[in-house]
Amino acid sequence: MVVAETLAGIALVNSAVKGIKSAINTAKDISEIADDIDDLFKGTKQVKEQAHPIAGKWDKFLGKTLGDSADKLSIGAIAKETIEEKLAEEQLIKVKRMINTRFGAGTWDTIVEERKRRIAQHKKAMRQKREEEAERKAESKAQLYKALEYIGGILLVGVAVVVLFVVIQYTRK
Repeated sequence: MVVAETLAGIALVNSAVKGIKSAINTAKDISEIADDIDDLFKGTKQVKEQAHPIAGKWDKFLGKTLGDSADKLSIGAIAKETIEEKLAEEQLIKVKRMINTRFGAGTWDTIVEERKRRIAQHKKAMRQKREEEAERKAESKAQLYKALEYIGGILLVGVAVVVLFVVIQYTRK
């Protein structure tokens, strides 16, 4: 499954670069290739985050002698992972040059900085939402305890009245 995800990441990077290359000269503004840029970032992230086991001859040999963990630790797997990351970075550099050439120097850096800013803003909003939710839960828990205190107090008074009534009835006789 990891290999499939990695291949999907590489395919996403390659298709995004092809889409950007074909649209870069006819694009009137950056929004026309925005989806391809998103795909490029997604694909690059997938390539960087996935482990890349390989089924080469050395890995099969090491897998038989050392067990399954050899696949992830083999030279072949590490080399494949490193090369795939470098290829994805190379594609990013190509796109950066194309964007900067077409839309002016610094456009790519502006895009990347805006993306970082929005991700940070989203994380902050999510953290704030979790904190508010925790506060609401704490408030509702406090209200529940307060309600239980009142109910317990009323029950205690009721039991005391019943006991007092029973004691008075027995002492009258």
